[in-house]
Amino acid sequence: MGSMASRRETTRSKPKKSTEATVFAADEVPIRDDIARLAYSLWEARGRTGGSAEEDWYRAEQEILARSRA
Repeated sequence: MGSMASRRETTRSKPKKSTEATVFAADEVPIRDDIARLAYSLWEARGRTGGSAEEDWYRAEQEILARSRA
């Protein structure tokens, strides 16, 4: 079992290669989560039909950013 623990430690210590070009700063993650929740609630408010995920995201993003500036 000792060798398994060593492999796990080695694997954990290696940085993972990211396939995404976008890297979010630590303070952006909560804002991104807030935007996602609000966009989802906009979709739910429409009865989970119609609309556009991109439009919901944009609207939610604008609302969250306006709140953070106030």
